Amino acid sequence: MSDQHRPDPRPRVASAQDAEAVVNAAIDALDVIEPVIAEETALLRDGKMKAALDVAERKHPAAQAYQRALEDLKANAIALGRYNPPSLALLRKRHESFSELMSLNMAVLGTAKTVSESIIRELANEVGQARSPQGYGAYGQPGGGYRIPAAPLAVSKTL
Repeated sequence: MSDQHRPDPRPRVASAQDAEAVVNAAIDALDVIEPVIAEETALLRDGKMKAALDVAERKHPAAQAYQRALEDLKANAIALGRYNPPSLALLRKRHESFSELMSLNMAVLGTAKTVSESIIRELANEVGQARSPQGYGAYGQPGGGYRIPAAPLAVSKTL
């Protein structure tokens, strides 16, 4: 089947009611994703990584729905400008506050990633140091000039 025969799944705005429906669908998508992002941010900030991963499973479908709503808005931007639905101002305000929430979420995620990498690096260093001999080698020099190789360290990034 060619692309020409497939129906376009995006809603087309042909009236003020259609414009209002598209904007309300985006607001509904925000209603779903905002609390999920806020919960994930709070859990990560508190260091509850396992619980945050559970929330991330709910975040994916909510983010997809919001992305589809944004694409519908973009596809109908001219018609939305023409009909100027009353809820458009609310959507702009909500999107702005959501952007601020996302900025905070990204900062918290970045911090969590940095802390995790630091912990893994320190763990690897500790494992390597524990395997080094603590004695004197030839001519009374510390360390003896040899090292026992550290055992391999396997890390799962998926928790």
